[in-house]
Amino acid sequence: MLLLWLASFRIELWPNALVLANPQLLVLAVVLQVPYALCRAWRLAPLLDVRIRQHSHESIARIPRSLLYGSGLLGFFVIIVLPLRLGEFTRPILLARARLPGVGFAEALGAVAAERVLDGLLVCAMLFAGLSFAAVHDTPGLGHVAHFGQIMLAVFLFAFVLLLLVARAPQHAGAFVGRLTAPLGRASERLASAFERLASTVAGLAGHRQSFTFLTATLVYWAITVTQLWLVLRACGIPLGITEAMVIVALVGLSIQLPGGPAQVGSFQLATSLALGLFLDDAGVRAAGSSFAAVMYALSLGGAAMLAIAGAALLAWQRK
Repeated sequence: MLLLWLASFRIELWPNALVLANPQLLVLAVVLQVPYALCRAWRLAPLLDVRIRQHSHESIARIPRSLLYGSGLLGFFVIIVLPLRLGEFTRPILLARARLPGVGFAEALGAVAAERVLDGLLVCAMLFAGLSFAAVHDTPGLGHVAHFGQIMLAVFLFAFVLLLLVARAPQHAGAFVGRLTAPLGRASERLASAFERLASTVAGLAGHRQSFTFLTATLVYWAITVTQLWLVLRACGIPLGITEAMVIVALVGLSIQLPGGPAQVGSFQLATSLALGLFLDDAGVRAAGSSFAAVMYALSLGGAAMLAIAGAALLAWQRK
């Protein structure tokens, strides 16, 4: 609630008059919610398909698409709704319940971890690329934004290097975890085994085909994300370009990566208002910026909720 209160100084949380200068662009943004969600849900396929083929001795070619999309659509909504990023465990749990060869909770968690690290690196790249080309006001907040981006980049680079190290030698990584947790007795063995399986999933990216497909899908996903946000900006009468949209996507994306409250309330609004303040004056942020924040939040939450229903239906059909 503190973040929501801070955001209220810059934007109207519930605009009295919704500014929609180009409503037809909002329709296009709503339509993009479907490919956005499907692309996000599909990205784990290159990592999970190869494991299933290996552990089923080629008897199963790929993860059932109803499970892949169902877990992705439902899991994304839970990530948004639950506080402290606890929803990140939802998709690995759903995937593990299917009991597919080579895909347990640890393997699914490893795939999700690789996904998040790559997302973080690309979002940081978008932030600095956008700041380099966008028409940013010379405001005191610009320095804070750059410092925040540098800190987050360092965090994701550290996570990326760590993933590379464990992926190169999953057995050694598991043994190392076993030694660290040795006082836990039998639980230590299970933790070591789980970490080895997690690392071996990340190692699947060593294949050129898998890594290329995974990276391409991630680039497409973020391209759709930036395009959708840019359409909402224009729909609300905010004449910013793609590079400015990249900065806003990056700042909001990095902010909600931090543990926050349920439904990202407060963190989304504050990050959005601060990002808009880099390009608009206070009056612009207060007027059209308030409409943009409200519409973008409603689209993100409402779109995820509607598609979660479809995800739950796909999971129910897959279990039959």
